Amino acid sequence: MMKTRTKVAQGIFKTILIVLMLLYCLSLIFTLIWMFYTSFKSEFEYIVDAFAFPKQIGKIGFTNYTEMFKLFEMRAVKNGEEVVYRFPIMFGYSLIWAFSTSLINVFFTTIVAYVVAKYKFFGRKFLYALGIFVMITPIVGNLPSAMQVKQALGVYNNIWLTILTSPQTVFSGVHFMLMHAAFKHISWNYAEAAFIDGASHARVMLQIMIPLVFPTCVVLYVLNFLGAWNDYSTFIIWLPSYPTLAYGMLYFQSQSAKYGATMPVIMAGFTIVAIPNIVLYLLSQNLIMSKFSVGGLKE
Repeated sequence: MMKTRTKVAQGIFKTILIVLMLLYCLSLIFTLIWMFYTSFKSEFEYIVDAFAFPKQIGKIGFTNYTEMFKLFEMRAVKNGEEVVYRFPIMFGYSLIWAFSTSLINVFFTTIVAYVVAKYKFFGRKFLYALGIFVMITPIVGNLPSAMQVKQALGVYNNIWLTILTSPQTVFSGVHFMLMHAAFKHISWNYAEAAFIDGASHARVMLQIMIPLVFPTCVVLYVLNFLGAWNDYSTFIIWLPSYPTLAYGMLYFQSQSAKYGATMPVIMAGFTIVAIPNIVLYLLSQNLIMSKFSVGGLKE
């Protein structure tokens, strides 16, 4: 009797959990769908009913997108002079930032996680604890001191130095723990067999170990890229002279009345900003979802 009640309670809990997760996923999908079809509405249609589907798609077409490219700009001060940034420049800064920071993050995280997981040396436990400590330690309140340090070192408002010294270069956080766990589950017999054939430690890491966890690296890269592509706070605080598309859209939305941009035009801009994220996911989808069948030695 007690087992039956336990199974029923577990079934009810799982059902509630599944329903809540489905509702959460639908809420996320609906936001994207609403943004997309709103970009094909006229200003009048949006004012009448913000959530209704557009009725004049054939008439409106891509008018909001062309209007967005005409109006979309951002004004910032660089070297004491006001500079006007347009879409191509902001797209370039977004691409540089997202590609570079994501690559650096995955590289450092993978290398450090491999060494900590597979080699025994003095300070190994300290490095692992340091990664967790940096992840959980709150950094609220250090902005003024960090600003003074960056200005003194010449890092402030310098995109290349900011990339090299950004938090993405730190081997901390959930990504480090995921890579550490991934390497922990790989048998060291692969490396020993390679050492017998004369392979070096670097070759074992690059040609044997990293390919085995490559799907995990791709997942981390995609997640980092999505976060970096949509990042605007970094550029508001540290890189005001290097506006990205996310920063530019925030500025453009706040100044929409000044530029005469309607909500459908703004949604067209956000749709354009979201396209690289969608393309990246579609290109990496098969690799992310694939499962490698690898033969190995039994420990």
